[in-house]
Amino acid sequence: MSRSPVPSDGGQLSLDGSRDVLLAPVRGRDTRRGLPVSYFDKRPRVFVGKLAVAFAVILIFWTALLEWRTPVTVVVAVPVLGVLYAYLVELQHECLHEHAFHARWANRLWGFVCGAFMYSAYSHYKYEHLRHHAYLGTTKNLEFFNYRFRGLDSVPGFAVAAFSPARYADVARDLVRGPLRRPIPGVERARALRAVQNEYALLFLLTAGAVAASVALGDWFFVWAWFAPVLLVSEATHFLIELPEHFGLNTQTDDNVLTNTRTIRASGFARWLTNGNNLHTAHHYHQGVPMVQVRRLHSAIEDKCAVVEDSYWGFYRKVLSGAITYQGDEQTCMTR
Repeated sequence: MSRSPVPSDGGQLSLDGSRDVLLAPVRGRDTRRGLPVSYFDKRPRVFVGKLAVAFAVILIFWTALLEWRTPVTVVVAVPVLGVLYAYLVELQHECLHEHAFHARWANRLWGFVCGAFMYSAYSHYKYEHLRHHAYLGTTKNLEFFNYRFRGLDSVPGFAVAAFSPARYADVARDLVRGPLRRPIPGVERARALRAVQNEYALLFLLTAGAVAASVALGDWFFVWAWFAPVLLVSEATHFLIELPEHFGLNTQTDDNVLTNTRTIRASGFARWLTNGNNLHTAHHYHQGVPMVQVRRLHSAIEDKCAVVEDSYWGFYRKVLSGAITYQGDEQTCMTR
């Protein structure tokens, strides 16, 4: 087993670096520090294009809800917006790895914007997610999105887990902690804590402003354009995106990213929705490789990926049938 050898140039390892990032354990000969430099090339224009398309569609549906609100426009807009807000969290994920832009401030700015709809505070998500990458396969592994990963072998159990609003109880507490400058559980570094508190304070102000505007104007725009899509669609969509990545695999004591992470051979729509994260084994193999280059990395290690499914739907069917499940609670960090 090999874990994050020191870079050949003698530099220091970091949680949010690129070539010098702290890597999770992998068994066998570890050649990750020798990947071609071109694997680490960022392409900000590609990311801006993805952002532009997503927000263009969002603005179209917001305009429809403002100008031509009917039962039909609401029924169409809510699911489309909900899926897009979940997709934006995948773009936020690209930002928190510093993959989207060369400038750290740009990654934080657009990462915050992308996660705001689902109350995924950029700095909080980044703080915990980068540690998930560094500690995957060890007892220190944790996940930012602490979904319910039990009782999924039935349609009711699966639906309860997918549509559960339980995460928002934690979000509500953090929305209060932020403005009051109270500690955020799990965030131990002072500088990171201030950033997380500031972002929750801003999310609190955005929510309060939306509620105040709705009451003052007697208008339900923010309900149909933000709150309903997130609660009714985004949460379940993001659950479906996250579930296949590690479900049923031992993320706590299996010290090998090639066996504790899953790859999905996805359709074009699924590749778009997950922002290429269907190749999750490659992403964990070296998280310093930008998402725009992850397909190249996958091609290089494809024969080493031990856990591969032919489609997302095939994976979900196996979960519902009980064919894919955990052999014990100690294999996962999910606690709901």
